[in-house]
Parts: sequence; C-alpha cells; structure tokens
Amino acid sequence: MNNFNFGEVLTRAWQITWKHKVLWLGGIIIGFLGVLFLPINLLTNQSLLPIQATPPKEIGPEMWLPLLLGVGLIIPLSLLSIPINVIGMTLPSLGTIRVEQGTEGLEFVELVKGTFPFFWRILGVFLLVGLGLFVVIGVFFACIALLSIATLGMGVICAFPLFIALIPLVILVYAIVEQAMSAILVDNLSMSNALQFAWDLVRKNLGVMALLSIIIYLGSAIVSLIISIPMMIPMFGTILRMGTEPDIQLMERLFRNMTIWMLAFSPIYILFQGILFAFIQSVWTLTYMRLTRKPEVEKSPTPPSNVPPALEDSDKTVIARPNA
Repeated sequence: MNNFNFGEVLTRAWQITWKHKVLWLGGIIIGFLGVLFLPINLLTNQSLLPIQATPPKEIGPEMWLPLLLGVGLIIPLSLLSIPINVIGMTLPSLGTIRVEQGTEGLEFVELVKGTFPFFWRILGVFLLVGLGLFVVIGVFFACIALLSIATLGMGVICAFPLFIALIPLVILVYAIVEQAMSAILVDNLSMSNALQFAWDLVRKNLGVMALLSIIIYLGSAIVSLIISIPMMIPMFGTILRMGTEPDIQLMERLFRNMTIWMLAFSPIYILFQGILFAFIQSVWTLTYMRLTRKPEVEKSPTPPSNVPPALEDSDKTVIARPNA
C-alpha cells in the first residue's frame, strides 16, 4: 500500500476521462436506457390507480391495456439492458488501456468492436459473482427472518451489526469484479483465471482496495446527491402541503410530477453519469495496471502479454502467475 500512488491514479484517470470524451458514451448509453423505464413505470402506475378504486366488474380493456403494454415493454428492455450494460462498462476500461498503451485518438465504433472478444467472459464474471452474492445475501436474510420469528423480532435488533458488515462485503466483491474485468481486458485471461487472479490481487492489496473504494464511492455519492437535489423539488413542495392525514390524490400527483420532473432533468443527469462512470472505470483499470506492472513496463509500446506478471505485496511476497 505504501508504494501505491493514489493521487497519480486519480489524476491520470481524470485526465483520460476529460480528454477522451468518447469514453463518456458508455455511461451515457446505460443512463439513457435506465431513463426509458421512467415513462413505462408512469404508464403502468397510472393504469393501476383506477383499478385499485374500481370494482372488478367495472374494469374494462382500456384499463388493462396500458398495464399489459408497460409489462410487455419492460421485459424486452430488461433483456436488452444486459448486453448494453456489459459493453457500456467495458468501453471506458478498454479505452483507458489503449490510451496507456500510446493510442492518441479513440473512436466509439472501434471501441465497441474491441469489446466483442471479451464480451462473454466479462458477462460470465458478472453473472457468476452476481448469482453467488445473491445466494449469500438471500440465505442471510432468510436466517434473519427465521431468527426474528423465533425471538419475536429481537433477532433483527441483534443482527443489526451484521447488516452493517454487509456493506464492506459488497464493496469487496465489487472490487474483485472490477479487477477480474481488468484482468480479462489487459491480460486476456479466461474467466476462471481472471477471478482467481483478481482475488489474489485484492487480498494482497486489501488496504489499497478499501481506501480506493471509499474515495470513489463516497465521493460519487456526495456529488450525485448534490446533482440530484433539483430533482427533489416536487417532493419538497408536496411534503410542505401535506397535512397529518395521508392524501392519496396528493401522493398520486407527486408520483406523476416526480416522474415528469426526472425526465426533464434526465439529460443533465445522464451526462453527469457518463462522466462519472468513465472516471470510475478508468480508476479501477489503472489500479490493476499499476499493481501488476512496473513503471517501465507500463510505458513500453508493446502490447501486454496474455499472462500478467507476478504480483508483489508490500512485503514482497510473490503470487504465482495464473495460466492464460
């Protein structure tokens, strides 16, 4: 950890992000896809509101049609988001690697094509780790639920520290995923070797990964909160007008206003997300390259080999290199 220059990595990541604005497009596309769910949710929710207050015999096709249309759009859009998210996450990392290898200009189409050879391996990493994390968290909450039933709710209070412990666990898993993706892109490793190598890298540099995660995600959360404040204006106004008794019509109006307001602000927020997303991916990629390569190797114009060099931690303990 003593040899890792946080300032150099963060500064270099920002220089790459700001100079090569084509890298923003990965996050912008992901953000735009997410915004498409807003009008669909508005359509679906508006169709549900009259159903809740209307007897079943009076519900006609005109009420069910928007709901069915909304569901019919969400399913294919969700499936489409999977490859788009993989390509969108890979694009800034691949661009960072090419810039570090000496490429002056980056083109969006070439970057997208460049992600294709790595697509299935990166998708496999996301699915494998995501499924494993889902199972672990699901079992955890199931145990908490059973404990809560057996102790009449006291189990939830006793298990509260465990909820806090889940936060660094998720951050650690995310760091492993990012380093595995970098291992695939930089050193062309297989999915299993990339995960193993990423685990060794994170384990031997736990302090670097923890501090870097705090810097990245705490800083991102603060900046995102500041950017999101204007989108909360309708909610603040509704809270001021709301009395002690719940007003269903006021809440329905708030939902519609919030959705419209968010759609109006979405271009600014999507642009911000694109910049932030490119910066974060660039930081993680540079972190991998700095931890697995000596300075003179990084500056070499020759492309990286298929096998990463040996890792060294702060006490010079060498980790065996995985097979490509």
